[in-house]
Amino acid sequence: MAGPLSYQQILQSGHVLGRDFRVAFGDSKVERCLLVAPHGGGIEPGTSEIMRTVAELGGWAWYEFAGFLRQGNKEALHVPSTSFDEPTLTGLLAQTAFVVAFHGASDSGDPVVHVGGRWKVGRRKLIDAINGVSKEDGITAEDATLQGLDESNITNRGLLKEGVQLEFSRGARNMLFPPDASREARGRRSTQLRLLASAIHEAIDQLTRIAAEQPR
Repeated sequence: MAGPLSYQQILQSGHVLGRDFRVAFGDSKVERCLLVAPHGGGIEPGTSEIMRTVAELGGWAWYEFAGFLRQGNKEALHVPSTSFDEPTLTGLLAQTAFVVAFHGASDSGDPVVHVGGRWKVGRRKLIDAINGVSKEDGITAEDATLQGLDESNITNRGLLKEGVQLEFSRGARNMLFPPDASREARGRRSTQLRLLASAIHEAIDQLTRIAAEQPR
């Protein structure tokens, strides 16, 4: 069965905010950038926790849509990034310079982060940052130049009209939340997660300075 194509379809299906899913955010520094996990909780496990760890390091603005069904979160609650229209996020996107979106890739092999989005400079900064700590955590980043390019994608809906999309493979998420990125495992912050989050935070900090000099 096809998943929902809009926030309204989730509500029409009978799913209840606060019971079946959560919308949460922090808007400090939202004009600088916004970190987004639109498929958090049980939808793409681990993405909420990675995003929040990075956000806390820099006090960055953040947004999370997280599923808490006992099963079938992805099928019931995964709205595509190109049609994601939950009102709270829409309001935040109108205020921020650029977005860094955190996703879970469907592949289950090597621990890799697929880095996409329309912002070439942003992609390169984050690839270099992640690969700079790869010797410690075993996770590598690769340029996914054909992913996250649609103008309607959450990633590209900030004021600069370009952003960065980070797709963490299942192998990467299992490594960050050993052994299997289960709900229990995601409650613990591994050394690997702290190292990776710190590198991503530092790259985002550099990107905010670059973004501040660009016309809008």
